Amino acid sequence: MESFEEEALDTCPLSCLPRVWKRYVDDTFIIVPISETDKLLKHMNSLEPTIQFTSEIECEGKIAFLDTLVHRHDNHRLSTSVYRKPTHTDQYIAFDSHHPISVKRGLVKCLFDRASRIVTSPQQPCKERTRVRSALSLNGYPRRCIHNTKNRSSEPRDQKVYKTFTVLPYIDGVSQQLKRRLESHGIRTVFRSDTTLRQQLTRPKDPIPPHRRDGIVYNIPCKGCDRSYIGETARPIKERITEHKRDVRLRRTDNSAVAEHAWDNQHQPDWDGVQCLS
Repeated sequence: MESFEEEALDTCPLSCLPRVWKRYVDDTFIIVPISETDKLLKHMNSLEPTIQFTSEIECEGKIAFLDTLVHRHDNHRLSTSVYRKPTHTDQYIAFDSHHPISVKRGLVKCLFDRASRIVTSPQQPCKERTRVRSALSLNGYPRRCIHNTKNRSSEPRDQKVYKTFTVLPYIDGVSQQLKRRLESHGIRTVFRSDTTLRQQLTRPKDPIPPHRRDGIVYNIPCKGCDRSYIGETARPIKERITEHKRDVRLRRTDNSAVAEHAWDNQHQPDWDGVQCLS
């Protein structure tokens, strides 16, 4: 990759050729002569057949790279602004949602920091900050919270040293008090939520049916009395129950406690009542 770019620079100086920007799927921002774009893409795709790159070419002197929109002006100067996808709706964490206040303040700080660091045109930062305030207001953030968090983000903060840290579930009204107590003893507290959309909606794999599960403890009750047999198997439970049924049918009382109890007491195991305990 490096040798190819050096050869292109030596034979085709950038100062005398038209240029085009391309963005690759692995988030690489490359500036190459426009005549070399296809050659570069073909070369990269020839290195490893199982890895094929795609590219995005600048449009009207603009190209998006991560959260940044890069502008190329007629005088060849570059400027950047915040990039939002066409489907962006300014929907963020609602202020009344069940999240720690630190998460909500972090969102405000992130949006204002992005506005000040990414935007380079003198006229654009004020416009971007106005849009951020409007979006936060639509998500229920009070004006005072926005103002205080924004001003606090520009102030230097003392880095507190902790002895250790702990991760706890977030409970509104309780977690804040617990955090203050723990931090007074040098324990940094981080909260997590157990009820996320990912946990509620995402099911990567279908659950394994009980009769196909292995490595479990199971219970076989008796129909004739209140006794039951509890066993453990590393194989699917369906296979182990089939073996128990065979032992009872063939009267293998020497090797099977289930068969021994069934024949000694003339009781029938309750095969329909078999339960998986773990």
